[in-house]
Amino acid sequence: MRQESKEAPSTELSLAVAATNTIRDRILDLTLHPGAQLDESMLRDELGISRTPAREALNRLTTEGLIETRPNRGFFVRPLDLGDVTHFFEAYLVSERSSAHYCRLSHPHLVEDLQSIQVHHNWAVENEMFLEISRHNAAFHIRIAEGTENEYLISFASRLHNIARRLAFFVYQRESGEQQSFQRSQRRIVDEHVAIIDAIRNKDREQFVAAITDHAELFRRRIADFIEGKGKPIFTLT
Repeated sequence: MRQESKEAPSTELSLAVAATNTIRDRILDLTLHPGAQLDESMLRDELGISRTPAREALNRLTTEGLIETRPNRGFFVRPLDLGDVTHFFEAYLVSERSSAHYCRLSHPHLVEDLQSIQVHHNWAVENEMFLEISRHNAAFHIRIAEGTENEYLISFASRLHNIARRLAFFVYQRESGEQQSFQRSQRRIVDEHVAIIDAIRNKDREQFVAAITDHAELFRRRIADFIEGKGKPIFTLT
């Protein structure tokens, strides 16, 4: 009996993690659209889990900023509106620049880790696996944040990159119908990741901050183009 009581929390934790990952992916790939209500009982039945891991998963995703609760109505996929996007990019720029400014350029295995992540990112790009592209891109940036050894900056970056992955999927959907546009954007992203890695390897802080700022600006432009059309940016990074 004691053994079962010890294993139960571990099992529930594993189920909660799996449920969190599944629901997160459905939000990020727009299977669950912004504003959609999440039926907790339906999720439990579909995922084959009990109430405890289901509620834990929803609470985690609320903390990540992907889900919101509404009084007496339950859980909803957090909507995205223009105000949210504008505020997101203001915070995103602060986060990216702060990561570059405070990252320890000699942080153990930083360059090697970024290169390894980039290999997986390149593979996802070649195979047009949008969910994996966004996953590895987020991992790349969060690894840089981890180099700051500042839990507040790491948490800030992690939360923002969940939102960034949502925004990116809108762009991927549009660019997937324009093969040249998709390939051009992805080549630019890969080149900028390489420039970031080179700046870290060379311990060039100024170039590191400049490269990551340019990278954030590219993302902003892609999202702006999606919302209002090419050549008509709706917000700027200052």
